Amino acid sequence: MTQPASIALLISAAVATLFYGIYALRTDSSRKDVMNARLKGKSGESLTTQSADKAKKTISVIRETKYSDIPFLNALLGGAAFAGLLRLWLLQARVKTSPGTIVLTVGLLGSLGFVGAYLPTTSLLSGALGTIFLGGLPLMLIHKKRAKRFRMFSEQLPDSLQMMKNSLQAGHTLDKAMQVISEEMPDPIALEFRETVEELHLGVPVKRAMENFTNRIIDENLKIFVAALLVQREVGGNLTELLGNLAKTIRERFRMEQEVMALTAEGRFSGYIIGALPIALAIIINCMQPDYLKPLFETEMGHTLLKASVGMELTGFFFIRRACRINF
Repeated sequence: MTQPASIALLISAAVATLFYGIYALRTDSSRKDVMNARLKGKSGESLTTQSADKAKKTISVIRETKYSDIPFLNALLGGAAFAGLLRLWLLQARVKTSPGTIVLTVGLLGSLGFVGAYLPTTSLLSGALGTIFLGGLPLMLIHKKRAKRFRMFSEQLPDSLQMMKNSLQAGHTLDKAMQVISEEMPDPIALEFRETVEELHLGVPVKRAMENFTNRIIDENLKIFVAALLVQREVGGNLTELLGNLAKTIRERFRMEQEVMALTAEGRFSGYIIGALPIALAIIINCMQPDYLKPLFETEMGHTLLKASVGMELTGFFFIRRACRINF
């Protein structure tokens, strides 16, 4: 296949992916609106009159695994192992879209990245790098939003445990104490506790509801809280004292983490400077003497040196970040 034909094929695939993505996004939104309207109209009647078994059956139907509104793509993703992980990431990041839409978006941006990087250089390696950069952008944004929610949850957890302790000391049940958190605390912790309380009210076993909780939020302190809660329900014990000690321990860990961040600030800042310095110097030299760096961009040896320097820059930046990162 000739080069123009290959380029035309890639552009056609990118355009087709774009139209499929728009179609999937619109269909997904409209069907969600219809489902929400049906649930809103019937939830007041059905959930108050059905038994716990019927409520569980209703929830299982509503939560039927569906990866895309496009039948072919849904069947294709149904047999892919990464589709379940992507669906879990979207749930954890609270991104209201389907895995199929994300896959189509990644395919579109990856195709555009390949075309945009391959045309000027006619290098397959450049095209692959463009594909990885643009195609991985949606996944990077989802990962960043997911990590931000986890961080906010961790910061809100000590106050929530203290509030739960006070509610239990006031004579409230565990369900009521968790409901107080869902009403008084801000998101994301309020949303996660609210979903757990709703599952308990629908008859989901406590152990299963807590497992769902830890699947939605990846946090070591939450796992400790859930394990302590389940053990206390089985063998008994002073739950209020346990919650108070756990809240105090989490606050102490945050204090130590902030001290470590302050002590390693110089190393992290040095990594940023070292990573940005070659790029800044290249821009300055190119502005002052444009012909000086032309061999890097116009010769085969220059392209090789650029690729090697970028690889070494990324490797050095990665090792500096690892050296300054301390896991608690």
